[in-house]
Amino acid sequence: MGEHLSALQVSEAATRYAAALLDLATDQKAVEQTESELNSFGKALDDSAELKAALSKPTVSSEDKSAVIRAIAAKLSLSPLVGNFLSVAADNHRAGEIGDMVRAYRDLSAAQRGMTRASVVSAHELTPAQVKELEDLVASVSGGEVSMDVRVDPELIAGFQLKIGSRLIDASVKSKLDRMNLAMKGA
Repeated sequence: MGEHLSALQVSEAATRYAAALLDLATDQKAVEQTESELNSFGKALDDSAELKAALSKPTVSSEDKSAVIRAIAAKLSLSPLVGNFLSVAADNHRAGEIGDMVRAYRDLSAAQRGMTRASVVSAHELTPAQVKELEDLVASVSGGEVSMDVRVDPELIAGFQLKIGSRLIDASVKSKLDRMNLAMKGA
């Protein structure tokens, strides 16, 4: 499946790493600061395709990945908790999953605060009214406050993918075309 779908899915390992970090951050009363710092690192990842590729590339040693992560952590003035967490992830050959760990941490942190996290990836930019409508819909289903990540992926052609917790609602043209293609190959 395409990269747009993988952005909505988080691996079990990433969730375990995020849960461990949340436990440490809770003990240190630094849950929100940790989330803010992870978001800064996640933005740096999202803003640099080269960085994201280097951290995911198996030919780059975990030592080199860890060194790059430490340099970025220093530049972003990340706390020792977050900097060490990111370095440990790289040392354990999980640098390519750091983006997933950031998303998992956000989800777990929101759940701890009683908030529902949702992600929507749409083919085109959503208007503020459309985002509000989706947030209201998710809030009515979840019965609580909602925090929504909104991204655009033109590969979807039209429609959107909405993820609430572990549930994915895929109303994209791309997935419909993929299913039709698969059905035709099977026929």
